[in-house]
Amino acid sequence: MNKKLVGLGLLLAANGAFAQSATNSAVELYGIIDIAVGRVENSLSTDGNFPNTVSPVSATKTSVGNSVTGMINGGIQGSRWGIRGTEDLGGGMSAFYTLESGFNAQDGSLGNAAASLAGNSKASTVSSNSSINGQLFSRQSFVGLADSKLGSIAFGRNYNPIYDVVAGYDPVFQAQSFSPLGVSGTIGGGGGVSEDARVDNSFKYKNKFGPVNVGLLYKFGGIAGSTSAGSGYALNLGYEDGPFGIQGVYEAFTDALKGSTSSVAGDVNVQDLNSSAYFLAAKYQFGQATVRGGYESYKLKAPSDSVASLGTLSYFGYTVGTASNFTAADQTTDIWFIGGDYNFTPALNLAIGFYDQNPKASSDNKQLNGNIYSYSALLDYHFSKRTDVYAGWMYSSYKGDQYPSATYNTSNYIAGFGIRTKF
Repeated sequence: MNKKLVGLGLLLAANGAFAQSATNSAVELYGIIDIAVGRVENSLSTDGNFPNTVSPVSATKTSVGNSVTGMINGGIQGSRWGIRGTEDLGGGMSAFYTLESGFNAQDGSLGNAAASLAGNSKASTVSSNSSINGQLFSRQSFVGLADSKLGSIAFGRNYNPIYDVVAGYDPVFQAQSFSPLGVSGTIGGGGGVSEDARVDNSFKYKNKFGPVNVGLLYKFGGIAGSTSAGSGYALNLGYEDGPFGIQGVYEAFTDALKGSTSSVAGDVNVQDLNSSAYFLAAKYQFGQATVRGGYESYKLKAPSDSVASLGTLSYFGYTVGTASNFTAADQTTDIWFIGGDYNFTPALNLAIGFYDQNPKASSDNKQLNGNIYSYSALLDYHFSKRTDVYAGWMYSSYKGDQYPSATYNTSNYIAGFGIRTKF
């Protein structure tokens, strides 16, 4: 009898501990479904694998003279679903995690830019490199600890700090189809390499001291014999107080692999390079209006380690056709942006932005000087906190030696409308 009573007491104690733990934890299923219908003036056919469906900001050659109209995944935000949770560990400490998957709402498939590259040997559909490449949790995947005084640290697949800053400082709200910073991971988060907009094998530290915020991201390499190969880091320092905010980021990555289309169906070409970038942005709110602007500069240069020393390569499960080293002189691209938004009513908002992408001529002239001027507008009406409808437009013009009119269309635009709901 005593053994039974002791066993019953232990069971009740265990159940009580479990119940207490359960009451101190929270798990949330969440997501966004965002579908637009739009037209791009000069474009290859849409691709259901590609996370954006279309690529309206890239310069198109004169041979691409057709328009395309259809459904677009994510006029404002890419569709996604995720699971996130926290557990109160006591003493001001908590555990947290997030698993977030990006999908193409128009057909239900996982977003997969790598599949788009691999299947596009004849360049008949839209394709480009991205950090979303068919992974189950392509957007985020991390677990971490947070302390009320010491800050938080997350381990796994984390957003690049530039991506975090763009979300709050892009004049057109990082709109996936109507802002260059939203369309392109290269300038909107990756610091020159779109695949680095989200960083695998990384830890990310964040903390706030009053209005001052600091952040550090470090990516582990993992190549045998070279701990630095494939590694990288980013630093973030910012100040936000009341209507004013300013953020700065510096980052550097070694042996980044940048994907491109191969002439062989099913293959993806990769290039090994080093990259560095700095990003500075500010915003100010007065009344119903907010002004936002910033500057970014990224540099691509020769890799620290040859692509041959990195071992057998696979690009997100696809066979690498040609693997090459970046051998050109350093290539620098500068980006300026300015704009803002105005709330006509609590439900109706208009955002506008101007963006200038300026690739600088390199010393070996393998990159020529040029400009992409983009003008964006987004009108957004909220039925509720979770559901809104919108209309967006972006016009881009291409100038300079980088985009000779005999080879490239001198302009392009996208116009569309859509619906977004959050759960």
